[in-house]
Amino acid sequence: MVDLKKVIHSAEVNLVSLFKILKEDPIYGGRLKNIKTKEMGFERQKFHLVLEIGRTAYRLYFKNKIANPELVALCKRLQDIDTKSKIYHGTEERLKTRE
Repeated sequence: MVDLKKVIHSAEVNLVSLFKILKEDPIYGGRLKNIKTKEMGFERQKFHLVLEIGRTAYRLYFKNKIANPELVALCKRLQDIDTKSKIYHGTEERLKTRE
C-alpha cells in the first residue's frame, strides 16, 4: 500500500532539490529541468492516484466491503474526523447572519 505521507514528502524533497540545482548551476539545472519536471509529474500522478484509492476504499467501507482490519481502522478514524468536522460546516455563515 502506498503511504501518502511518503509520497508528499518525496514530492517536497524533489521540488526543493530542483530549486537548489537551478539556483546553484543554471546550465546543469537546465539540462535536468526536463527530467525533474517529468519526475515531478509522475509524483503528482501518484499523489492523485493515492487520493482516489483512498476515496474508493472509504466508499467501500460504508458498503461493508472492506475486510482488512488496518484499512477498516483507518476508515473508522476518517469517519470520526468527518463526523466531528461536520459540526463546524456552515459555522461561518451562521455567525455572519447573526451580526
